[in-house]
Amino acid sequence: MGARLSNSRIVEAVKKNGGALYLAARELGCSPQTIYNRMKTSPAIQQAIENSRGEVVDYAEQKLRLAILNGEPWAIGMALKTIGKSRGYVERQEVT
Repeated sequence: MGARLSNSRIVEAVKKNGGALYLAARELGCSPQTIYNRMKTSPAIQQAIENSRGEVVDYAEQKLRLAILNGEPWAIGMALKTIGKSRGYVERQEVT
């Protein structure tokens, strides 16, 4: 690749691709490692990746909530094993 990518172009591609760095790299015509390297020196790129991935997790949590409300046993179990862990919902406990 000839021209150096601007941070703003990288941020835009990261946001457009929901934090998926390999897809952003393909769109920009660079390697994913280029984005990882630039992320280390650019708070804006780092923040864009964090925000985009946070949105993806939010969407997944919304879908999990809907599955719980629909009575899906897998979703109920997953919620209890993760966010319900502090209430004692765990796979198993070992006493040593």
